[in-house]
Amino acid sequence: MRLTLGRLSARVDVQGAELRSLKCGDDEYLWQDEARVWPHSAPILFPFVGRLKGRGFRHAGRFHAMPIHGFAAQQRFDCLERRDHRLLLQLRDNLATYEAYPFRFCLQVCFTLQADGLRVDYEIRNEGSEMLPFTLGSHPAFALGAGPLDAWQLLFDQAELPEVYRLDGELLATEPGPLHFEAAQAIRLGPRLFDDDALIFKHIRSRRLTLRHRERGTRLCLHTGGAPHLGLWARPAAAYLCIEPWFGVDEDARASLELAEKPGLIRIAAGQRFATGYRVELVGTVT
Repeated sequence: MRLTLGRLSARVDVQGAELRSLKCGDDEYLWQDEARVWPHSAPILFPFVGRLKGRGFRHAGRFHAMPIHGFAAQQRFDCLERRDHRLLLQLRDNLATYEAYPFRFCLQVCFTLQADGLRVDYEIRNEGSEMLPFTLGSHPAFALGAGPLDAWQLLFDQAELPEVYRLDGELLATEPGPLHFEAAQAIRLGPRLFDDDALIFKHIRSRRLTLRHRERGTRLCLHTGGAPHLGLWARPAAAYLCIEPWFGVDEDARASLELAEKPGLIRIAAGQRFATGYRVELVGTVT
């Protein structure tokens, strides 16, 4: 489904409610899927971010298998509203989701083109009678184009600890490792940065992340919506960067298989809702 506002356009797939294109004129900002590298562009991570210990969880005496990043990306969403510049999609629990995740829920995703970019809003409602536990994450991949990857840097708007979590096998390491920041709280990209998979920042202070080229200047800013954690990832040496605001992280070896004992989950009571989102500011655009 295509959205337009002046020179801006976006394309969203109802499969997974996945943002597939974000353009200003002919300039594409989003990674265009190449099956040989990574066939996605902005999957939604729900009801879990990352990997669960044991590849699933126990609830009410039963084990439920759960794929990495949950199942939302594999589900077809319903269209509730469509305007030229706005699209509202919805996923409700169904037979397939209930087998993996035995809870009643409604996940709505709203895409809105604005004068300077795109806003993505989420709302999760608990439609059952028990507490709804989940984590939620965004996974937009921004195209870097041709040229050396180390010409790019990502700037944080607040001072962050010089440490990052990486994967230890299939799970998150229990302790962080060191990370080198350049001046002005910047990370320089490069072909080897993701040789050991993602960089995961816990409890970040920054609310705005700026993707900048050393010659061409700022490309875009991502406003995290207050997400407490952040993932950065790409296939090694691939010309894109995933900037991922997360409400939750991968589990480490200390995690319990029991869902009720897992820390760091968002839990909302019956009839309640949780709302968040992120915004992509395309610097210099004019509608």
